[in-house]
This record gives sequence, structure tokens and C-alpha cells, in this order.
Amino acid sequence: MGARRTARRALVTGLAVGTALGIATRRRKAHAETALGGHRGRPVTVVTDDGVRLAVDVEEAESPEFAVVLAHGWVMNRHCWHFQREALAGRATLIFYDQRGHGDSSAGALGACTVDRLGDDLAAVIEQAVPEGLPVVLVGHSMGGMTIMAFAGRHPAAFASRVAGVALLSTSSGRLAGSTFGLPGPVGRLAPRVTPVVFDRMLTRAAAIDRSSALKSRTNLPVIRYVAFGPRATRAHVRFVNDMAAATPTEVMVGFFRDFLVHDKLAALAALGSVETLVMVGSRDRLTPPVHSRRIARSVPGAALTVLPGAGHMIGLERPEAVNQALSDLLDRVARRVDGRPER
Repeated sequence: MGARRTARRALVTGLAVGTALGIATRRRKAHAETALGGHRGRPVTVVTDDGVRLAVDVEEAESPEFAVVLAHGWVMNRHCWHFQREALAGRATLIFYDQRGHGDSSAGALGACTVDRLGDDLAAVIEQAVPEGLPVVLVGHSMGGMTIMAFAGRHPAAFASRVAGVALLSTSSGRLAGSTFGLPGPVGRLAPRVTPVVFDRMLTRAAAIDRSSALKSRTNLPVIRYVAFGPRATRAHVRFVNDMAAATPTEVMVGFFRDFLVHDKLAALAALGSVETLVMVGSRDRLTPPVHSRRIARSVPGAALTVLPGAGHMIGLERPEAVNQALSDLLDRVARRVDGRPER
């Protein structure tokens, strides 16, 4: 009798696992057939304390151990996570949102285009879109990584009580004012002085620039190709990123760029020492070069640093397999910590 019960239990367990794997496989196949940037989840609107309306997509999991909240970078939107969305579907409740002024989210005042304000927005997303009691893993790319740092620094109690893991991709804790954007020699030395002037002039002509969307897109394209990607980028990915950048209002783009020049969240990194932390960057990143990720990793005890050879700034598109594997490994570590299981 005992042997029969054991056999029945094994059969039931096997059927359950097989069903779950089948559902996950079908979900991944359905995702794989979706055009770049075409994924949609359950729409949610998060309203911030200054009245900005943030567009949020929620993709549910059947029995989630945690929620993964993904914060995109400067002049991008929530659809830049296309390949990560496919890879993580069914693994956790996934929450994608457009930062203020980007994608389908409203902008608010120019003076609110700050990293600190983004940290407050992330607090609102967690409070309003993540089920209470569900641990959170935060994934941030570029400005999204800065957003996580600001959230940790400005909302330490919420960070400590909700967050179990963090991934900081192609980002910086500060010292961006001297960026050369990878330009060599005298041109590179001039870049930190010339770039702010160019952006300020763009701000005075913002309305006219945004009216000429086709011209804006054509003008942006070679810049995006140079600053955002490594040498192996595909044309489809470059155009995808360029379309997102061109759709971002010039005022929003310039407002956040100005704040990047004074951005300093090195002290906020101390909070990340209590959670599982991944730091990842491309070796050819011209916007937030590897020196910035190394500084972050040195400041967070136990942080895992990965540098992807030859990759540029948009590693989620350019190296999706490596990024997805690193995020999956992070979720494994978080799951063990949440369950109280020992490391293997």
C-alpha cells in the first residue's frame, strides 16, 4: 500500500510539474512571436503625489514568490525590456512602467525631471501596483538604476521592508559631469563643456524640435547608434531604441540630462548591502562606462559584477541571453533567501 501511495504521489507531482512546464513553454512561444516592443500586460495607472500619471503593465504569475519591478533608462520606455519580459514570463509577477515624461506617462513640471523625483515615483509604483506582502526585486537600466538608488536613499524603510534583490544594469552612482561619451583626445576633453550648452539650446527650441518628429528621428539615429550600442548591434534594435528616444519630449530629455550632471547616490548604495545585488555593464558602454559599475560593486558588499565584452549601453537588447541568465540567477538567489534555503 505504501509503495502504491508513493507511486501515486510521484505521478501526481509529475503531472503537476509537466503541466506547469507546458504552460511556461506555451507562454514563452507566444511571447517569442510578438513583434519587438509589442508586449502588453494588464494596464494600471499609478498616480504620484504631484499628480503625474504613470503607465504601468502588470504581467501576473500563477503563484509568485515575489514581484519584479523593471525601471527603464533615459529616453526609453517600458517596452525596452522586450527580451527580459519573454525570459521572465511566469517566473514572478512582472511590473513594467514608463518613467515620468516617457512613453505613455505624463511629465509633470520641468523642475520635477530629477532622479530624486524618480525615486519617489518608484515608491508609488511599489505601493500601488505590487500586492502587499509580496517581496520585490528591482531591476533598473541606466536612469532606472539611478531611480533604484534614489528610492533606497529617500525611502529606506520601504526599501528595507519590501526589497529582496536589485539588478543595476549599465548605470552610475554619480560623477557623470565629466563624461567624454567615449570620444578620443581633444574632442573628448571638450565634450563635458560643449554638451550642456547644446542641450540648453535644444531646450529653447523644444517645441519646434518636437513638431518635426521625422527630422528629430533622422538626426538622433547616428547618435543613438554611437552612444547606445556596441559594434555588433542589429539595425532593428538601433531603430527600436531610436524610435523610443525620438518619441521622448525634448524638455524631458534635457531636464533629466541636467540632473544627471549633479546626480550623486554613492551613499545610498549602503542599503543594497542587505539584499542580493547584481551589477552588469558592457565593456563598450559610452554613456555609463564600466568604471561606474565597478565603483558601485565596490560600494555594495557581496554584489556580483559582470562586464560583457564588446557590448554597449543597451545590454538588454544587445546581449539578451547573458542579461536574462544573470537575472534568472539573481531570482534563484532571491528565492533561496525568501524561502530560507541555504546557498548551494
